[in-house]
Amino acid sequence: MTWPALLDRCRRLPPACFAPVMATGIVSRALAQAGARAASALLFGLAVAAYLTLLTATVLKTVHHRTALGAELRDPAHLFGHFTLVAASGVLATRLAHGQARVAAYALLAVAAAVWATLAAAVVGLGRSGGRGLLRQADGTWFLATVGLQALVLTLSSVRTGPAALMVALVLWGAAVLLYGVTLTSVVLRLLRDPPGAAALTPTYWITMGAAAISTLAGAQLLAHEGLLPHPAQGLLDGTVLVLWAWATVLIPPLLAAGVWRHLHQRVPLTYELALWCIVFPLGMYATATAQLATARRISALTSAERPLVWAAATVWLAVGARYLAARLRPRPVGG
Repeated sequence: MTWPALLDRCRRLPPACFAPVMATGIVSRALAQAGARAASALLFGLAVAAYLTLLTATVLKTVHHRTALGAELRDPAHLFGHFTLVAASGVLATRLAHGQARVAAYALLAVAAAVWATLAAAVVGLGRSGGRGLLRQADGTWFLATVGLQALVLTLSSVRTGPAALMVALVLWGAAVLLYGVTLTSVVLRLLRDPPGAAALTPTYWITMGAAAISTLAGAQLLAHEGLLPHPAQGLLDGTVLVLWAWATVLIPPLLAAGVWRHLHQRVPLTYELALWCIVFPLGMYATATAQLATARRISALTSAERPLVWAAATVWLAVGARYLAARLRPRPVGG
């Protein structure tokens, strides 16, 4: 591939291109918790390789195609997809937070924090210029801002467990929960005013559940260090984590029903699209959060559900991966 062709390919890089990385990374963690070490290591290796490749391409896009990137950051349909870089960095960092790889975890934390702050500023700028018109475009991708912020909480509470770091993580966790509530309100109001058709009801709405699940996981991870947290915050944290897990659980049936309605009733073809990874990530995150909550609160019923949830997430990962390979290997038409 020539250099101009490579740069053009970087220009066309989708904003949410890190979605497969965050999905693969969290399923890898879930498999590790379930004891499937070999499968976990394989998926983690794939996630790291994909992350480094996409990060290099993103840097090239930033350097050589600033106009195209700037246009994406001013478009709410594309802006929120860039938060997948933050989430992917955080998911990988939590696996590297111990031992000799700790330095890499700090580097990923720095990348995630810088990117989240930059994107948050872009969102604020959109809000000032777009006003109420912006809310008419609210969809499932908006929850990626919450996912990214909670990924920062997970990383910070993994690499630093001192009182000061945990207090910062607790404040960020609370801010992310509030952000989730604001986003949920915006998306629900938009859906009530302008219900999407079958074609627009994409898998990105699964991020609604994924954001609740990662908030549960981050909160449960903080609960593991509750002795270092202020006493008044412990009870509130504990109760909120349980509510978030219950809410994530409640969301699963309607999300499944929406998929059945879209593909079986409305006949929308189930072809490969990048948004399919937005189903894998929430399922992997839900399995991981359930296991972490069961450990933190010693809930035996949740412990028994861990393995079925993990293997369900791994099965969906395999299904989406197979569709991706089939789409890549399908012969292109002459002249296409």
